[in-house]
Amino acid sequence: MSGFSSMDKLVSRLKQPNSLICGVAAMMADKFNWSCLWTRVAWAGLILMNPAMGLFIYFVLALVLPKWERNF
Repeated sequence: MSGFSSMDKLVSRLKQPNSLICGVAAMMADKFNWSCLWTRVAWAGLILMNPAMGLFIYFVLALVLPKWERNF
């Protein structure tokens, strides 16, 4: 055994601030000083509960968040 379970690897990957898809969760966590892991978990929950609305909001924020960072 390698010593790390697949769950440990997943949690480690979710904690890293590198973007997974378009980086919205990482940008939000950085902007509001939130935990990157829990921001990604919340997004995953939102998308699983209502996929269409969750993905729509996710990609709208992908367009808006970079503009927020330039204004502050």
